[in-house]
Amino acid sequence: MKPKYEGIIFDMDGVLVDSESFYYQRRKAFLKEYGLSIEKIPVALFVGADMRSLWQLILEENETEYDEAFLTEKYHQYKINHPIDYSELIEPNAKKVLQFLKRKGYKIGLASSSKMDVIQEVLRVGQLTSFFDVVVTGSEFKRSKPDPKIYEHTVKELGIAVEDCLAIEDSEKGILSAHSAGLTVWALKDTQFGMDQTLADDNLESLSGVCKKLQELDKIGYTG
Repeated sequence: MKPKYEGIIFDMDGVLVDSESFYYQRRKAFLKEYGLSIEKIPVALFVGADMRSLWQLILEENETEYDEAFLTEKYHQYKINHPIDYSELIEPNAKKVLQFLKRKGYKIGLASSSKMDVIQEVLRVGQLTSFFDVVVTGSEFKRSKPDPKIYEHTVKELGIAVEDCLAIEDSEKGILSAHSAGLTVWALKDTQFGMDQTLADDNLESLSGVCKKLQELDKIGYTG
């Protein structure tokens, strides 16, 4: 008997660290300084997205003299001046979940839209770095989530078949990305942003639910 899955790929923001609300408010405050509003744009569209995929949407909603290049440069500096304290936002059960998966022999990947320096900071602060066999940033690709390439690449780096890989996501963009890449997707239940998670194969009430569901699958038994 073999396990149902050989590898598990985690999203980071909204899964391992509760950072999405902070990101949204920081983006909102920055844009307000330049007379730009995102009030008419559904919050769910911002969750799991990097700014590269958002500028066109923001500029379409606002008449402004500023272009994407200018705003990108200014926002980069704004983030430096308004950092996030990840130590208070790491999912409390993240380390225990990853320890459990490591003990069980799963290959573990991370596929995040965040830049690599941010990913490394979160993993360092949460003491999670050593658990991951592969860490991939959406910055490596022309388009990040919902494009499936980040998941296709991460599965390839893990060296397993896509049908043997499970994705843990929360956002609409992330779920679509993993689903389009052919992975089974379990979504952490959204209680904040009104996201459409219907593409997910299953839902989790909490991150620790990953361990519970995998244990249930083991009890049932899986022969492939």
